[in-house]
Amino acid sequence: DQAQLNSVSRGLTSIGVPNTVFHAQMTGDRTETLRWLDRQGGVVIAIKCLDEGVDVPSVTHAMILASSKNPREFIQRRGRVLRRAPSKALAYVHDAIVVPPTQDDASEEKPMDSISVGEVARAIEFAMGADNPASATDLQKIAIDVGLNWQDVASNGVEDAD
Repeated sequence: DQAQLNSVSRGLTSIGVPNTVFHAQMTGDRTETLRWLDRQGGVVIAIKCLDEGVDVPSVTHAMILASSKNPREFIQRRGRVLRRAPSKALAYVHDAIVVPPTQDDASEEKPMDSISVGEVARAIEFAMGADNPASATDLQKIAIDVGLNWQDVASNGVEDAD
C-alpha cells in the first residue's frame, strides 16, 4: 500500500539513496513519466506498476517486496525487468520472501502456512532459471530449514489464482 511505499522511500532517502515514487493513482501524463524514468534512470519505488503495462526496458535492477502467487502476475512483473535493451547485458531481480523462523526443536515443528509455501515455490521456480545458481541453492536450503521438501515444492509449482 502507499504507507509501505512511502516508508520504503523514506528509508532509502535516510541512507542517501535518492528515489522516485510511482503508482497508478498519480496525476499527470503516465506515458511521459515513464519516458522520463527511462531517460533519467535512478531508483523508482512503485506499487503494482510492473503488471500494469509499464514499459521501461532499460531497467537493470528490481527489488520486489510484495509479489503474487498468481503466475501471470509474477511472470509479468519479472518480465518488465528482464526485457532486452541496448547496452543491457543482465538484469538483477531481488525478490524478497518472508518465511517463519526455523525450529530448533523438531518436536515443536509446525507446518508452514500455504502462503509461505507458495512464496518459497515461486522463488525456487524463478531461481532455477537464473544465471546465479547460488540463488536456487540458497532457496533450497531455506525450504529444508523450514521443513519442506524443495523438490516437491519446485515440481508442484505455484498455485494459480484461477
